[in-house]
Amino acid sequence: MNESAIEALEKEITDNVQRCWKCRMCVAMCPTYEGWLTQSTAGRLMAINLYIKHGIGSIEELSDLLYSCTTCRRCQERCRALSTDCRPADTIIKARQYLVKKAEAKEEDKDE
Repeated sequence: MNESAIEALEKEITDNVQRCWKCRMCVAMCPTYEGWLTQSTAGRLMAINLYIKHGIGSIEELSDLLYSCTTCRRCQERCRALSTDCRPADTIIKARQYLVKKAEAKEEDKDE
């Protein structure tokens, strides 16, 4: 995958994250939340944004956070009910695709 396709995916993800009002109403809905914000949808969205926009964290850490999400979509239902409809679960799935594309690009760079 070329670099411009990864950049387009980054833009789509960060645009979705920016629609989030950061109300954190999704936190209580999240079945993986156990007291740490990063275990919730809101925390995962923040982590995605911080990694893409500022390079904070590692691929491994972000992967652990994103793949710990059950994608049950409870957060998305809550978000839709509050009229924000930032589609957090869809954004998490898209971010997982982003991680795969980044890994593929890294492998292609190694092979050259």
